[in-house]
Amino acid sequence: MKVKELLQNLDESVPFSWAEDWDNSGMLLGDPLDDISGIAVSLDPSMTAVKMAAEKGCSVLVTHHPIIFNPLKKIVSSEGNGSVLAFAMKNCISVICLHTNWDSSEKGVNCVIASALGLRNPVPLIPSEKGAWGLGAAGDLWDPLQAGHCGRMILETMGLSRLDLYGGAERPIRRIALCGGSGGDLWQRALWNGADAFFTADVKYHEKMDAIENGLALFIADHGEMESFSLDALASVVSAASGTPVSVLRIPSPECFSVQ
Repeated sequence: MKVKELLQNLDESVPFSWAEDWDNSGMLLGDPLDDISGIAVSLDPSMTAVKMAAEKGCSVLVTHHPIIFNPLKKIVSSEGNGSVLAFAMKNCISVICLHTNWDSSEKGVNCVIASALGLRNPVPLIPSEKGAWGLGAAGDLWDPLQAGHCGRMILETMGLSRLDLYGGAERPIRRIALCGGSGGDLWQRALWNGADAFFTADVKYHEKMDAIENGLALFIADHGEMESFSLDALASVVSAASGTPVSVLRIPSPECFSVQ
């Protein structure tokens, strides 16, 4: 199979047209006419990821986060993102990104998390106008839980190293809204969907304060850990699109230590 055939199959399964207008999903590096020797999947197109892909003999790396996002003014092969691009090109590794089209897919980040948490009758926080599921998710727990117990359930179900709870550990949680990754600006959508708690990452100070003052409990996770939970599902989609098994590259988030 050639890279362009994989790209076409992925576009049929998780259309790149579902991506947000500001996004940069699709094939971002490589030659569509190259033959595929192997495929790896990772959350980020980091140097660690492209080196692991090369070591495994993979000529395609499929990632969630784009290898090129902001406009590049220069590419220096010895520093920053330029070194990643240079290494990938030198080793003939094509990089394909499924970013907000994966977020919006009924197979993607938010639906995978909602399913794992056992949320009943999930709906998107922002329904898609492009034929996808939409952004975020909200659904009911089978039985109400105190916020502290609900947080423990999320932590254990997803294998997170850390989960911060704001808004009181004893308050009852019946309905949860969530958004994989940076979802702090969607807290009002969580309220409008009747949620008692909002589970996301990267919440700014004023977003946090406004959400709490308006009655939401907040569960805040590490961005990478939260989205990495969907890598197996992404690998299944890529495997179906290519007709071959793929390697899932699990690269831990940087260690975080509390300074006392």
